[in-house]
Amino acid sequence: MNTTLLGLRPTCDADRHFCYAVKKAALRAYVEPIWGWDEQEQIDFHHNDWNQQRPEIITHDGRDIGTIEIVRSETELHLGEFYLFPEYQKQGIGSHFLERLVQEADAKKLPTRLEVIKINPVKSLYLRFGFQDTGETKTHYLMERSPRQAVLPHQAPST
Repeated sequence: MNTTLLGLRPTCDADRHFCYAVKKAALRAYVEPIWGWDEQEQIDFHHNDWNQQRPEIITHDGRDIGTIEIVRSETELHLGEFYLFPEYQKQGIGSHFLERLVQEADAKKLPTRLEVIKINPVKSLYLRFGFQDTGETKTHYLMERSPRQAVLPHQAPST
């Protein structure tokens, strides 16, 4: 996938249905075995979530393909909603945005936290980016990545 064609745009009210559609396409296979899938319950949950915090829209060549929600505070970056339509998964897009996130966290010297459903294989992506398990619930792993300190050229160890 050509990552130079990837972008982000803010959501607007008209994006609510798109955000639900991508969430459903990306997450249903992991939610259904655990809790079942009640469409109205999921729509209501999404509506409440939408009123609390809105993700950004991930675009590829001007086409909306997913969502990402990063909650920034003085003490952490929290990766929330991060969904891609299945046909865009496993093409380096998740890695592209995770790389941007960890670079931001490193620059700000902040930890990055997230939760992932235990049966979701995306956990392997988070492990590759340095996230570690910090706890768990019955259904989720709690993960954190500590910021890395950049080594400046004058700080590099001598040989």
